[in-house]
Amino acid sequence: MAKVIASAMDVYKSMGAQIIDIRLPNAELSVPTYYVLAPAECSSNLARFDGVRYGYRCENPTSLEDLYRRTRAQGFGAEVKRRIMVGTYVLSEGYKDAFYVKALKLRRLISQDFSQAFEKVDVVMGPATPTTAFPLGEKCNDPVTMYLSDIYTIAVNLAGLPGMCVPAGFIGDKPVGLQIIGPYFSESRILQTAHQFQQQTDWHRAIPQGVRQ
Repeated sequence: MAKVIASAMDVYKSMGAQIIDIRLPNAELSVPTYYVLAPAECSSNLARFDGVRYGYRCENPTSLEDLYRRTRAQGFGAEVKRRIMVGTYVLSEGYKDAFYVKALKLRRLISQDFSQAFEKVDVVMGPATPTTAFPLGEKCNDPVTMYLSDIYTIAVNLAGLPGMCVPAGFIGDKPVGLQIIGPYFSESRILQTAHQFQQQTDWHRAIPQGVRQ
């Protein structure tokens, strides 16, 4: 993974870009921060989907309680239910300050790290994921591993920054993505940065083995 990303950096160097190492000291906390804030928002927002006002409704409910129970049991998948439960927990009395409020403070620190970085650089680049793609369905019973796969992208979401991923090479027959992140309202900058890379390489035309054309 590191070699592929380093090769992509070499392409930018050949075009005259200056590569500067930066630090994002709080980025490693982005996964736990996100998985406190996102489930909390999920729990709050999905409370309205009760079979009365919005969304799916179970058939032939025998009572109002039965309507609520079966509607939400049948209408939500396992991951949604998991997030609702976690979100309800972190927002509950006695835990809100310990988890939710602290996560909000961490989000601010993560955002500040990026702001400081953009005082030195025009864009931030790095891998999109810590590994290449895994086989379809392999991690369905291991949600924690799935969550950890988001380590490089979730910080961008928490900071509210624009970002994109472009094909940068292969490891074996699995593609590797180069993530390009810009400051607020810099969508045109990251699109132009990605376009210059695609002008110099053909990775965006390569098709992984096993993918139907």
